[in-house]
Amino acid sequence: MKIYEVLVDKKAHKIKVLKRENSSFLVDVNGKTVEVKFANSGSGKFSIEVNSEKFQAELLKLSGGIMHIKVGGKTFEVQYPTPAFKPETMKIELPSAIAKKPTVSLAIGKDAVLAPIAGRIIALKVSIGQRVSKGDCVCILEAMKMANEVAAPKDGVVKEILVSEGAVVNKGDVLAVIA
Repeated sequence: MKIYEVLVDKKAHKIKVLKRENSSFLVDVNGKTVEVKFANSGSGKFSIEVNSEKFQAELLKLSGGIMHIKVGGKTFEVQYPTPAFKPETMKIELPSAIAKKPTVSLAIGKDAVLAPIAGRIIALKVSIGQRVSKGDCVCILEAMKMANEVAAPKDGVVKEILVSEGAVVNKGDVLAVIA
């Protein structure tokens, strides 16, 4: 299991995603287990529920792995995620501040659909269980105001979708698994 180091206002936090179910996550933050739920409101706005306490948030700026997020009138600088431990056969990703963003996946390179560049997922074009052919559009990723189609790397069936519309991803993040 990957452990991420996320900086919030330059303070380091060790984060592990323990469980994911749709847009709900069970996360270990610095040794404390926290239940987190996300709901994307669109246009960079979203709601977060942390251990049943609700917050409204807004992504103000995203550049080079650093987000500025406004929660309850206060702006936080979030630098994300830096893996502290990285086994070869597992992929664990942190939820972005906006939407369901990757969690535990046993995806191995050839089965994974990877983000070719950093950006925001603006449309999902497949669903779990759907048969796809090599080259079919899996999702559309927006980067620098350009819409980029992310293609299936092989024929198969979509086993996992690890992002949702609005998710912010980095180059190389696993977006989906095709087996």
